[in-house]
Amino acid sequence: LKTHQLQFIHKLGSFWLLNAEAGVNTNTSQSNSYANRNYQLDNYTVNPKISYLHNKNTRLEVFYTYKDKENKINDGETLQMHIFGSNFQYANKERFAINANANLYFNEFNGNTNSPVAYQMLEGLQPGTNLTWLLGLQKRLTSFLDLNLNYIGRKSEEAKTIHTGNVQLRATF
Repeated sequence: LKTHQLQFIHKLGSFWLLNAEAGVNTNTSQSNSYANRNYQLDNYTVNPKISYLHNKNTRLEVFYTYKDKENKINDGETLQMHIFGSNFQYANKERFAINANANLYFNEFNGNTNSPVAYQMLEGLQPGTNLTWLLGLQKRLTSFLDLNLNYIGRKSEEAKTIHTGNVQLRATF
């Protein structure tokens, strides 16, 4: 993986943060045993984001990401991905944190969708419209014990909604 990235961050007034990123990268995979897993992806990404900083504990972000991917070998698959999303973060002094986000994907993919290359390019999603969401809660129970609850969901045009959740109790000693 070779990456070149440009990032610009600027605080506007007391409450607004502007963040802009642009990147160019090449992701290569070569397998002697499985030729259908070989790819050389040239990727271009643009990601502007604006954040509202309510206070030092609360943040609301809205962003757009554009990704253009092309496989330079084998079948020459292409992808144009548009992502519209929002993220909310809150953490307080009582050692409680919440993170929630939602993303809407529009994927314009050309190529075989049932290949390892397509899975890599589509980042596990499907061509067309996809929706993903996440809710994460973290609570420090004691000075050495943390509780994490995570719920992740996704929905595509052709597939049923997929719900995933996990609970983690972590001891630090």
